[in-house]
Amino acid sequence: MTDAGSPTARAQAASPGAGTLSPDELNALVQRQFPDYAACRVTDASGTHLLMEADGARLRTRPGGTISGPEQAGLVDLAAFLLVNARLGRPTPMALTTSLQISYLNRPRPGLLRTHARMAKFGRRLCVVLAELRDEAGDLAASATVTYSVPPTAAGQGAG
Repeated sequence: MTDAGSPTARAQAASPGAGTLSPDELNALVQRQFPDYAACRVTDASGTHLLMEADGARLRTRPGGTISGPEQAGLVDLAAFLLVNARLGRPTPMALTTSLQISYLNRPRPGLLRTHARMAKFGRRLCVVLAELRDEAGDLAASATVTYSVPPTAAGQGAG
């Protein structure tokens, strides 16, 4: 039998796929906690990556028909939050953004937007997610690095 505190048990508990939230569970979380993001839908998720689509026609635009920068930042932040929750395997509303660095590369127009987020580091207290936002044609619109602070579990242990 494996001791719950052993390195093997901790690695199994933190491994992708071990109790991760499904796309349906993540979409339900968005509906409950983030009604302003009803235009977003997770299509694929694991403990290491997440794909999210958004109906850009339902997002705020700037003059000239470009999706606004704050909307783009919101999409990558939401994708990172959902990936952290998927990896934790439970809804964790108090996982908080501590840093978001974004580069706007191209002007996305209203239409289908896709955000791909991948876990760069999953630590006890901090998680770093790399995210890309692409427009309907697949052109890279924005690239971001998002750091999340994860609250300790009830037992006082870190998340991973």
